[in-house]
Amino acid sequence: MSGGELVLSLDFELLWGVRDHATRESYGRHILGGREAIPQMLARFERHGIAATWATVGALFCGSREELLEALPPEELRPRYANAALSNYRYLDEIGRDEALDPCYFAASLVARIAACPGQEIATHTMSHFYGLEAGASLESFVADLDAACKVAARRGITLRSIVFPRNQYAAAHLDALRPRGIRRYRGTPQAWAYRPAAGPGQTLPRRALRLLDAHTGVLGPHLYRPGGDNVPASHFLRPRAGRLAALHPRHLSVIERAMTRAARSGAGFHLWWHPHNFGAETEANLAGLDRLIAHFKRLQGDYGMVSRCMAESGGRE
Repeated sequence: MSGGELVLSLDFELLWGVRDHATRESYGRHILGGREAIPQMLARFERHGIAATWATVGALFCGSREELLEALPPEELRPRYANAALSNYRYLDEIGRDEALDPCYFAASLVARIAACPGQEIATHTMSHFYGLEAGASLESFVADLDAACKVAARRGITLRSIVFPRNQYAAAHLDALRPRGIRRYRGTPQAWAYRPAAGPGQTLPRRALRLLDAHTGVLGPHLYRPGGDNVPASHFLRPRAGRLAALHPRHLSVIERAMTRAARSGAGFHLWWHPHNFGAETEANLAGLDRLIAHFKRLQGDYGMVSRCMAESGGRE
């Protein structure tokens, strides 16, 4: 027996995470479907003793528009992206009064439900879904955004210990800002070129094509890591079963299972991530895929002693 660890992280962002290229009308069905899927995921995690990190946009902690506006950084510290469409502050006028009337932007009730589920960690995904590498995103505005996220979480009695950078955009200066705020773990990227942090223009067609190929073949390797460091790097993104690639989804799950097995046999870590809204369409089929991966983990747990951990507890320490 060797062991190894399985880390799951979910980027919980609702419409904040896609608003630069999607609207309530074009993508709201997926957002609402993702909300419906979250309790079903939590039920599975609790039943099988699965830990997970929920990297949550700070705005989701708020229960109302009034609370949100009060929690945001001052206007002079908000990012001035060269591409104005990236700024979620641009869309404040379209936000409804509260969670009951606008479940695409608020999620205080779901945050509370996640926090109450055993083994679940609430982490940060920044306050506004901040894009750290985009032109116009200063370090000063990132720090103000992160401080706002820490404060709004603290109001709910939650201490943030881990971060997932939106769209994996981070640099050394962003990492230096974490420890003074009590954040000890971050989700890095796999080492392969196709996964390295980059701003939007750097996400070229060749990079995206290679990631797609890797997801269905494992051609770039299992993307394992040695548990215990501040960086808990991603291994694979759990792609949804959807559209033209639906027929290839079993192959994608097989790639993940093979990498999990290698982690268990070698005592390494495997980090799987996705967004709740990825389960917003074809929900039952995607939950069935999750069931398959949980069953595989349970086999590895029995055969090798593999453990399930949230990001903050990677390596067996906080």
